[in-house]
Amino acid sequence: MKENKIFFKGILGGLQVNIDPHMDWDILKKQLKEKLESNKNFFQGSNVNLVFTGRNFNDKEKQDLKDFIKKEINNSNVDFRSSVVKEDINMDEPIYGTDEGMARFFRGTVRNGQRIDYQGNIIIMGDVNPGAEIIAGGNIIVLGNLRGMAHAGATGDLKAVVVALRLQPTQLRIGNIITRSPEDEVEKPDYPEIAYIRGDNLFIEPYTPGKVKY
Repeated sequence: MKENKIFFKGILGGLQVNIDPHMDWDILKKQLKEKLESNKNFFQGSNVNLVFTGRNFNDKEKQDLKDFIKKEINNSNVDFRSSVVKEDINMDEPIYGTDEGMARFFRGTVRNGQRIDYQGNIIIMGDVNPGAEIIAGGNIIVLGNLRGMAHAGATGDLKAVVVALRLQPTQLRIGNIITRSPEDEVEKPDYPEIAYIRGDNLFIEPYTPGKVKY
């Protein structure tokens, strides 16, 4: 059985790419190319931050890898960390906001082929299956698994958020900023997460009620 030596993991604002420190350079690029091609739907049409960890790259290797990534993915930023990624964020400062207002409640599972479209906030008390679509002018809150397509702030509200007990959308969009889930190798956390916009980027992180700005 082939041993995987490159792992993708979803982190705040992008993907962490963990590399075996003893991996041969040519094999590294070959396996990385395979992973990028297998997740091509995730990388299309969105700007992706790739953070490489687990290995100390010299300057020549860093430039070589940046050129390689640019050739494979046009819309990407590449960074290198020597250890596990830790985000430099002030945990006491609210970094996203939600607004009260009209809301539509849906009880039960939103199944493949179903579409819920509402100008205000949408609250789903159940799961959203792959193939289902949730489109809200405001926020989207899913008290279950979100595995379909979610578009919050559809009228242009970049302060809108998407919250789910398990956030695994096939496509996630807030305003005009869009991202997709990788097709493999990304860990699925067992805790609630929130997606929001900061600047021109869409971020996903564990949901912390105290950070919500009302």
